[in-house]
Amino acid sequence: MQILEKYKLFFVDRPFTFPGDKTVNMKTAIHRVDNDFLGYFLSRFKDDDSIDEIVSEIDFIISEGFYDPEYCMGIYLDFPTMRYTDISVLFEDIDPEQTLLQEIPFSDLKELLFSWKDFLLTAPFDKAIVDKHSEFQYYLKEYESEEEIVSALVKTFHEVDFSLIKTENIGGYRKEFSTAYSKGKNDEFYLTSLYDNNNRMIYEKEENYFKGESEVIIRKYYFDEQLQYSVELLYDDHGAFSAIEHCNAETPYIYASQIDLIYPGFLSKNPYYKNSDIIP
Repeated sequence: MQILEKYKLFFVDRPFTFPGDKTVNMKTAIHRVDNDFLGYFLSRFKDDDSIDEIVSEIDFIISEGFYDPEYCMGIYLDFPTMRYTDISVLFEDIDPEQTLLQEIPFSDLKELLFSWKDFLLTAPFDKAIVDKHSEFQYYLKEYESEEEIVSALVKTFHEVDFSLIKTENIGGYRKEFSTAYSKGKNDEFYLTSLYDNNNRMIYEKEENYFKGESEVIIRKYYFDEQLQYSVELLYDDHGAFSAIEHCNAETPYIYASQIDLIYPGFLSKNPYYKNSDIIP
């Protein structure tokens, strides 16, 4: 079991736009429990020095064999507090009874801190300026439940737009299935994409079932390595090739009946583009 799975944690990059100002990336740790205490704790430490200091204190206690409060102080936030023992840390509530939230062995906490530090060192960095049109996306892990992740995101960020993406490796290809959420609710828009081993999208299916309506659009993308140009192919409701989108404003589409005149032998040389099947 992975350490994040064990403690019900996940990390997200969320684009955040200040009113009338720039858009920046906000790195956030989220703990899928009622009071999110581990997420709150980790999200308060976003620089190498503060994380390394906690790890150093743990290593010192381990080397000494016992906890000496004169040399290592606990961490007291507005919520929660963290106290050391000889072998672990105690996360406690700030209520008068100092209710124990969880005891975590030193080895596990160090692994959590290193995982969080690795995430912080991965672009886009925390508070880095990003494009104002950047989407809030989260890639689901195999062990994660979509329902639980959605619930945690809504609880943390309230009415926010985001997409959840599931990935699957098929041979030398990567398949992505994206579900869009608007204001925390599934808006019944789904996107399936297939990428080749050059990380280039070659297939895309849009499914829109908003308010009971049904609209499915399938596109495939062809890139000519030698000539360095790309074309976008469209398919009809039966999955047959129907047209190529053309850049010429006067003739925006090259239809199936015209393709052999304009691109002789294209479909016979590239059979993947004859129909809308996803896998080559």
